[in-house]
Amino acid sequence: MVRKESVIHFYTHQVKPARDKLMDDLQHTLHTRHAELTAEFLSHFRFMIQEVSDVQKRGAKGRIAYIQYSMLRTELLGGAMNVLVEACDASWLLDRAPIRSFYSFHWAYECLERMLNRLREELPRYQGTVTAVELDRIMLQEAALVNRYIVHFIRRSCRALEDFEWNSLMELEQIFEVRAGEYLDASECVFRLDRRNRSIEEIGEALEESDGLEVMYAHFQGLDMSKMECSDLDFRYSRFDRIDMHSTDFQRCVLIGTRWRNCSLENTDFTGSILYGADFSGCSLERAVFKEVIGETGHPEGLPQGPEYDALNFENANLSGADFRGAHLRGAIFRGANLTDTLWEGADVEGAIFDDAERRRGLSDTFV
Repeated sequence: MVRKESVIHFYTHQVKPARDKLMDDLQHTLHTRHAELTAEFLSHFRFMIQEVSDVQKRGAKGRIAYIQYSMLRTELLGGAMNVLVEACDASWLLDRAPIRSFYSFHWAYECLERMLNRLREELPRYQGTVTAVELDRIMLQEAALVNRYIVHFIRRSCRALEDFEWNSLMELEQIFEVRAGEYLDASECVFRLDRRNRSIEEIGEALEESDGLEVMYAHFQGLDMSKMECSDLDFRYSRFDRIDMHSTDFQRCVLIGTRWRNCSLENTDFTGSILYGADFSGCSLERAVFKEVIGETGHPEGLPQGPEYDALNFENANLSGADFRGAHLRGAIFRGANLTDTLWEGADVEGAIFDDAERRRGLSDTFV
């Protein structure tokens, strides 16, 4: 084969299957080593904020608005997955004196290295038309995919930050974010702490002015949002704490990865919303409507394109009289939930977990 044909064949028959294996490897690593890797990460995070606090006590740094994790592609070529960690003030990337550290995502690099080793073993078959130089190109090409798993891991690990006593740790701006992405490139919020004392009217005005962007990755707490019109908005990865939302309209919303804590959601309407990885554990959801929602565990429509979504979680929630007709709930968690008089016609609950759920009246033979 000429070189062009060889490279096309290599990418089609070697790289594509190797990429699929890489995703399996990353997912398996995160699943089997979750506790160990999370403890490692949080230990470094605590060390980082202690360093920030020490600098602040010396008067050399003001309030922190961002802690940014940035993947460095050049580190890959050097045989590592070192990520730059920067604590910045409100000017963020324009902060002239960020407090810097490094963190090694060794587990991610090990998965990528295993992929490259598999490809390296196939090179002799191409009789010199595909060389080891191509592997460096593939390494940099797959860096974006690997980084999606790193971002996913950091987001999950940052759930522990919800219980931090921030006032005793370091001085923060009213809005504080942990972000993850690539160096001087795209990043996304993986944790947000919003300590502003805003009224519901101010939030409503902000929503209108921002065309709905205000609610992505947001943090809402201690509000009365009952009977609000919130349909057709994108709330992905937002966090709701201690909020009264009874009879609120969340129809056709994007609620991927949302976390709801101590929320009153009686009679709330989620019809047609996307709920991949949402966590309603412990919430009051009496007579809530979940008709035709989409919230399966794993990959959307079974297509692996990156990290899998966590299961939709209703553990210990009160779902008495809730309506799940036509809902896609494969793998959802209903452990310990009150499911009396719920409606299930046409719902897909394959692999759902109902351990210790209150299953008296109104359940079909689907759950026997």
